[in-house]
Amino acid sequence: MQNNILKLEINNKTKHLEKYIKPQWTWRTYLFLLSLFAALTFTIIDLEINFIELFSDSSKYFGDILGRMSPPDFSNLKSLSLAMFETIEIAFLGTFIAITLSIPVGLFSARNLAPNYFIFLIARIITIFFRAIPEFIIAMILVIAVGFGAIPGVLALGLHTMGFLAKFYAEDIEHVNKGPIEALKSSGASKRQIISFAVIPQIIPAFVANNLYILDRNIRMATMLGIVGAGGIGYELQSSFRMFEYQKVSAIIIIIFITIFLIDHLSSFIRSKIR
Repeated sequence: MQNNILKLEINNKTKHLEKYIKPQWTWRTYLFLLSLFAALTFTIIDLEINFIELFSDSSKYFGDILGRMSPPDFSNLKSLSLAMFETIEIAFLGTFIAITLSIPVGLFSARNLAPNYFIFLIARIITIFFRAIPEFIIAMILVIAVGFGAIPGVLALGLHTMGFLAKFYAEDIEHVNKGPIEALKSSGASKRQIISFAVIPQIIPAFVANNLYILDRNIRMATMLGIVGAGGIGYELQSSFRMFEYQKVSAIIIIIFITIFLIDHLSSFIRSKIR
């Protein structure tokens, strides 16, 4: 009985707070969901997508192509492995170029480290520009300019992902703890010393994680860039499709999957060691 009275008193004391608690579903929530549904419906109608026809007809086509791709043809495994290794090299070198270019751009893109607004604006424009242009377009331009091979792929990946890494670095720098920075400023430390002893130690885990993510992404994108003549396993994949060698295509897909699987686990292991 006493416990019930105590609960009643607590409820009476906190009852006036209920008016400050916002309901989980408001008219704004329903309006957002309705707008989202309307936008999806308009998009489907505008693109003339018929899901019923898609799912009813796609099964037989998928069955036909999977039948042609079976069993995988690993008769040229050595050549395909070398092509996959070339793809990894393209991605690795492209990532290295991206990291090298993005460090200064990322520092100047951070509001709390940029020397002035003009340099900050220029750095932001550079990051947005290279993020806005897909690797395929950069690679096609470079293939026309310098010819087929690994160089267009390396430069396309380096320039495009430089924009992403610089953005990641800038955001990490802008969210660092300001205490060490203010302490070094008050002691008369230079800009270089502030960056070296107050900023870099705080962003190292995010720095490594972002670089590993970009490397993983670049390996997958380097595979696709081979289709436009940038070398690697992608070129073998395109050639196999053109020659209707679907069993070889399935072997290449399996090799790509195994490579990405191993690299993903290696990246996870490295990230776990730096936390």
